[in-house]
Amino acid sequence: MSHTRWKLSRERKAADRAAEPASVVAEREQIRLAYALGQLVYDRRVALGLTQDALGRRLGMTEDEVETVEVGGMLPLTADLLVRLAAALDVTVDLHLVSDGSNTVVFEERAA
Repeated sequence: MSHTRWKLSRERKAADRAAEPASVVAEREQIRLAYALGQLVYDRRVALGLTQDALGRRLGMTEDEVETVEVGGMLPLTADLLVRLAAALDVTVDLHLVSDGSNTVVFEERAA
């Protein structure tokens, strides 16, 4: 069995990605961050014992809007949303934006 084709396939996929327009790469990164944020919101809400409705009241949002955030559908991510989430979930939000696309979003529980 020759693995040469596998390597070529990987290289071809990498080349196709490199040829994507910058706008597509940026949109993909926004989507990835939205999913990561959604998981953080869900995990923190559950840890606090809040329902989507209760969190929505804290955020000034509907239950459906909270669900949208949790499934990563709230785009674009805005500073206002992050500030509101930090207050409602009693966390600090660290958003690290890096030019190479290795962006991260992290929640840290506030010290009592």
